[in-house]
Amino acid sequence: MIEFKNLVKTFGTRTVLKGVSFAIAQGEILFILGTSGTGKSVLLKNLVGLMRPDGGEIWIDGEETSRFSEDEYLRVRRKVGMVFQQPALFDSFTVFDNIAFGLRRLEKLPEDQIRERVREALGAVHLAGVEEKYPPQLSYGMQKRVSLARTVALRPQVLLFDEPTTGLDPVTTTAVNQLIQELSRKLKTTSIVVSHDMNCALSIADRILVLDQGQIVDQGTPGELKKSQVPLVRDFLAEVLA
Repeated sequence: MIEFKNLVKTFGTRTVLKGVSFAIAQGEILFILGTSGTGKSVLLKNLVGLMRPDGGEIWIDGEETSRFSEDEYLRVRRKVGMVFQQPALFDSFTVFDNIAFGLRRLEKLPEDQIRERVREALGAVHLAGVEEKYPPQLSYGMQKRVSLARTVALRPQVLLFDEPTTGLDPVTTTAVNQLIQELSRKLKTTSIVVSHDMNCALSIADRILVLDQGQIVDQGTPGELKKSQVPLVRDFLAEVLA
């Protein structure tokens, strides 16, 4: 269980999050939608300690984590895997070594176990057989999947996706969306997806939360959101239900 309680985050004179409160159940796929600059990515960064809130609390598995020290946050980050907008792969490393990097550095596994974990992770994202290729030899969509494999190889309990389909064509976008759903169910992870893609949210989310100007303006299941009368939600829906 993850819970945000009255979270406030400011940058100078601008308040980006204005007392945001919501909970995420174990195993749930939650989409956080909103226009640019509404604080979606800021929520994720506060969750893993890359930013600290100016007010409110964050609870993970019964612990209030937002006041943790850096050393204490290492326990949180071991539970959470984050997939960023860009693949952020090492171009001079093979696919194998990109995925093995965290296993060697964080878990210090023997090489035979690393090989097995890399093989499993690539199989999970449907990229078996590319271990010896380098990122520049792969399409952008394949690089995104390698980035996801690198994250799931560490077997996190929570997966965070920050605009995972940015820069992808419609076919690859659909494939990545399906992969998020497939991995979340197969690995039994809790998944939080920050996005502006209502079509994706309607397709795979268990629940959708809509942010506007630092506040939650609506939330519910895809079916409930389709009936929403909130103007911003109607604007998002107009793009996919026309």
